[in-house]
Amino acid sequence: MFQSTKINNGLDAAKIKCTIGFNYPKFKSSNLLFFYLFIFLIAMFCGVLFKPYNASAKVYINIYQASIKKIRIAVPDFKNLTKYKQHSSLASKLAHVVRHDLSVIGYFHIVNPLSYLENPQDAHLNASKIKYSDWTVLNTEYLINGSYKVKGGNITLKANLISIYSQKLLFSEVLEGGLSKDRYLANKFADAVLKFLTGKKGPFTTKVFFVGEKNNVKNIFEMDFGGHRVKRITDNNSINIFPYPSPDGKKVAYISFKDGDPAVFIKNLITDRAIKLDLPGPADFVSWSPNGQKLALALTPGHYNTQIYTINADGTDLKRLTNTFGINTSPSFSPNGNRIVFVSNRGGGPQIYVMNSNGSDVHMISFNGSYYNTSPAWSPNGKKIVFTSFINGALQVCIIDPDGSNERQLTDTPYGCHHPSWTRDSRIISFDTEFGGREEIYLMDTTASGIMLLMPHIFPEMQNYYNPAWTLKSTY
Repeated sequence: MFQSTKINNGLDAAKIKCTIGFNYPKFKSSNLLFFYLFIFLIAMFCGVLFKPYNASAKVYINIYQASIKKIRIAVPDFKNLTKYKQHSSLASKLAHVVRHDLSVIGYFHIVNPLSYLENPQDAHLNASKIKYSDWTVLNTEYLINGSYKVKGGNITLKANLISIYSQKLLFSEVLEGGLSKDRYLANKFADAVLKFLTGKKGPFTTKVFFVGEKNNVKNIFEMDFGGHRVKRITDNNSINIFPYPSPDGKKVAYISFKDGDPAVFIKNLITDRAIKLDLPGPADFVSWSPNGQKLALALTPGHYNTQIYTINADGTDLKRLTNTFGINTSPSFSPNGNRIVFVSNRGGGPQIYVMNSNGSDVHMISFNGSYYNTSPAWSPNGKKIVFTSFINGALQVCIIDPDGSNERQLTDTPYGCHHPSWTRDSRIISFDTEFGGREEIYLMDTTASGIMLLMPHIFPEMQNYYNPAWTLKSTY
């Protein structure tokens, strides 16, 4: 079962139970062969995980293991090197951002800062001068320490990743930017830590678009990975839903009812200008192709059957891909742009289908026995498709291989889960579910354990917020 993490408003996400169907190996003491194999694997693991850094060391944590022992990592407050000790609040703020980011990833256990034995402002930052016994007594495996200095409206952040076992510096980064970028710099270092230890970059410098609702008015917003820097994207007294950022993060497509029937709008986030696509009918859903040149969308020309189309981002070259009775909707491109996953009820209840991006070679991939499967999204690495399935009286988050194999249920909640979306690392899925009387966004790690509430830090007047969609590139 996933364990809960309380953030922001103290809600206990444990009320949402999540299950991952891992099959753990069983070793019998009577079988010496398995026993010695087990000892050998442990020795191999320790030899790889805790070896000192060198240029050829690329991966310290194997993220593809079915079961991963959480790595104990300590992140004390950063040392303030600013003259006259101004901006002292940044010491805890920067460390908190790094702790929050890494805690979302299920590979790490953050050692409780209240148990640290040294004062961060008096501590040595050099790996050769650290008092390692203060960390080994806490069973710490890695230490992140650092310092910052504010001068002339700019901040310089220096942060280190240190192995407690080898007592060596693994890597160090110096990051600089305007003082308003303090959170971003900490996010960027957390990304670097994750990439160093796993070989894969994290999602911490990306942002998420979502729908915020109040009094039945629904507008599009964006926020960073920690729920900060909330910005309103649409501002009309109508319904705006299904935000989908472009691959470069410079535009966002969405569906809006502001002119009557639902239509596709594309907003340029640089110029703050939105255009409406001229389409032959109401639109139901929209998503970008990986190269940002096309959109896949669901249209209902003449208010008859809803079909899947593609169109150039400038509104030209509309092409119909499906032609069946019933509803075809929720198209999502594969990362290489060659395939599209979508939902169709052509065989009865809504099921998940995959086809070529020209509409050929259509086949169903959802065979779990549920009569209702919907909301598919292809993972950025192309290996998985996430969707929701009606199981045990509610919609649950599931993942499946693109060929229909290896289906796995991730959630088990009576509240139902909606709008699953991948972060760029293909390790974290966000979704929304109703808990405590309103719809909220949660983050879930699919490779280990952990579920966390993602809450906007402003606009508390939102009655509901949902429908998350993440950028693929680092943005600020």
